[in-house]
Amino acid sequence: MNNQYRWNIETTADEGYHMEILSGGFYDQKGEEIAGIQSDMRLQSGLLGDSGSITVENYRAIPSQMNLEWFSYAEDKFFKGKFQLDIERIKSIFHNTAYQGFKIAPIPGGRFMLYAYAEGSTELFRIYKGQEVQVTNFKEVMRYTVDETRSEYLVDFRKSMPLQTQQEIASKSISLHIWDDISIKYPWKYTVQAEGFDKLAITMQKDEGGANFIDAEEDWKADVDYYTTSFPKPIPTEIDGKFETPAGRAFTIRIYPGNSEDLEFRKFEYVPYRKREQELVKQFKDFYEKIGKQEFEIHLRMSEDFKTGKVYLKKGNIMEEIPNTDVLIFDTTFGK
Repeated sequence: MNNQYRWNIETTADEGYHMEILSGGFYDQKGEEIAGIQSDMRLQSGLLGDSGSITVENYRAIPSQMNLEWFSYAEDKFFKGKFQLDIERIKSIFHNTAYQGFKIAPIPGGRFMLYAYAEGSTELFRIYKGQEVQVTNFKEVMRYTVDETRSEYLVDFRKSMPLQTQQEIASKSISLHIWDDISIKYPWKYTVQAEGFDKLAITMQKDEGGANFIDAEEDWKADVDYYTTSFPKPIPTEIDGKFETPAGRAFTIRIYPGNSEDLEFRKFEYVPYRKREQELVKQFKDFYEKIGKQEFEIHLRMSEDFKTGKVYLKKGNIMEEIPNTDVLIFDTTFGK
């Protein structure tokens, strides 16, 4: 249908910073509501996984604005706002796909991340900022009936949050930078070389279906060219690929910058996940600043026997090891 799409609405929040959407909706250019946003549900789903959704079967117009009001449990604050949307940009994301939608993810600091997604593609549309509002009738707004004060009501909710968040609440230092940092993409490409064989070309034959990233949009992406070009990409936590030398020697190589103490990044509990994530974020950010914000390599340097290796951030002669990176190298020459 012309300018009509069948789109869904998903709501979510970070496990460490529980949120609740109180009201909201998407509106057309005339200010008429196209769709409501699911409300009155505590959002706390992993690392911005899906907490709740509204699914529709009918086609409807692309919204030009949205309203949102929400509560941050960690901050004990209410926020609201009216926000303008870029219709043409949304259309370009939804174009020629059968599955579209929006994901709304409130984050600390009175902000929320709005994603537009289509089948096989998720894009951070924008990080919006609302205005803090004062609420005196807390019990009525939050719709609870127990005989508790506002502070008493929040105690039990906060106890269920990760220890890191509880410590931030106690010290009044809620993290506000995390989501900006993980939204940054860097102009890197992946290179491989062996010690003592600097002139030996080791070329990628194919990747193994995608790569895992630290990313505000998705933590896994397929069909990402991370080997031949340096276009901006998120920080990787795992890269898999098949490589071959001119003489026909073949390898399957997997590097895991996100792993720590032999644990897989994606399987960490919340606190160690954030710890390793922020270690990598800081290293990439500092290195990028040090080299003048230029293109660089994520460089695997294998041993002379092609059995072990270390991973570096590399720009010319500047090399900085990514510590605690697991490297798995499988010689598949005779199994091709």
